[in-house]
Amino acid sequence: MTEPGIRVGGSPEFIPDLAGWRRERVPTLPKGQWTDVPDWACEILSPTTRAYDTRIKRPFYARIGIQHLWFVDLDSRTLTVSELRDGRWLEMGVYGESDDLIRAPPFEERDLRLGWLWKSLPPPG
Repeated sequence: MTEPGIRVGGSPEFIPDLAGWRRERVPTLPKGQWTDVPDWACEILSPTTRAYDTRIKRPFYARIGIQHLWFVDLDSRTLTVSELRDGRWLEMGVYGESDDLIRAPPFEERDLRLGWLWKSLPPPG
């Protein structure tokens, strides 16, 4: 799967690591570049992208109206789930490797297992 290139009015193309759109808003996949703001974006934090993802992309995503933002931190083995409320990010939860099953917005109807994210990583520390 390739990273989705998204262009919205008044901004350059941006590329989240993962993005998702509710089927009710985007019933068919567009051909070419996406122009609808995603409902959900996920960034995989790394030493080279952490500052850019948190200081540049996070406020940008709020400004364009992405409703759900996830940060996956492979170093600390955490998933941080945030939701946009009144133009500000509200942290809904931080989940770690010891969490067996989670339900996190916007996927609260599905059980998610975090263990598979960390399985192939070397032990922390």
